[in-house]
Amino acid sequence: MMRVVAATVFAVFLLTPPVFAQVSRGIIKPVVAEVFVDEPFRGTEGITFNNEGRLFVAGDRAVWEVMPDGSTRKLADLDSNLGLAAFGDRDILAADFGPTNAFRQQRNNDGVVWRITPEGEKTPYITGLGDPNALVVRDDGSVLISDDATNEIFIFDQENGLRLFTTAVNHPNGIVLSHDRKTLYVAQIFKSIRPVIRDDSLWAIELGADGNPAPKAPQLAARTGPMAANDGLAIDKEGRIYIAANGPAGEVWRYDPVTENTTLISENIPGAASLVFGRGKFDRNSLYVTTTFSGGRGGKVYRIETETTGR
Repeated sequence: MMRVVAATVFAVFLLTPPVFAQVSRGIIKPVVAEVFVDEPFRGTEGITFNNEGRLFVAGDRAVWEVMPDGSTRKLADLDSNLGLAAFGDRDILAADFGPTNAFRQQRNNDGVVWRITPEGEKTPYITGLGDPNALVVRDDGSVLISDDATNEIFIFDQENGLRLFTTAVNHPNGIVLSHDRKTLYVAQIFKSIRPVIRDDSLWAIELGADGNPAPKAPQLAARTGPMAANDGLAIDKEGRIYIAANGPAGEVWRYDPVTENTTLISENIPGAASLVFGRGKFDRNSLYVTTTFSGGRGGKVYRIETETTGR
């Protein structure tokens, strides 16, 4: 598939969008995260449940299933550890930079999103991407894909192929839709990648009735602190957004769109990357959090108890 043949861009702005929101903070005592999976990973990132309630993570350049007792089994090899998403009755999608990436080489189009069965069968589902990172599968089956090396979020469906969705946020990483599907929340992880300068912004992009970005600038919803490096996002049943801050402190934050408070939920999770609420045989009142390479301490999967559940 070609990288992008044609695109209708509804929200194209400067690489650093303007600030329109006042950010406030709530205060609670952070929850201590416990290690759920300690081996065998050197580094992990993507995490998702499939629609059978089975848990999968991307680690050590592969996709693994994680059992309720914390044991693991390998499904399929990849070139990188990136976002995962449930797809169909039981499969998952896995984002993969491919053989090259813009962080070490130059811009490219060898990124791919794989469709992987629980038995480990792997087939390319979306090709022609640069460096795909986070994935969101929408109600109509279309897929949103962020590219954190650029300012691009793409959309793909079988009828229309791959096309540009928005360039409103620089270096977009985690993405999640609000319950009413009127807002796309986007975590900005970097200010730049040459040199790498971390960012700490959470942006809200308003969507129109057709599901496309409205013709207005994104709103700054929250900041998580200097050098936080916002990575993966999750949403609870109340519509609050959870942010994995990948920076040195290793934190998980919660943003409440109603009160506009940003609250520290947990800390001391080195390299916090992606997070998901429990399903199936896993604790529904817990967030499961992956960790990237971080001073030799990355690769664990943590569990954080919460007072709520996922969507």
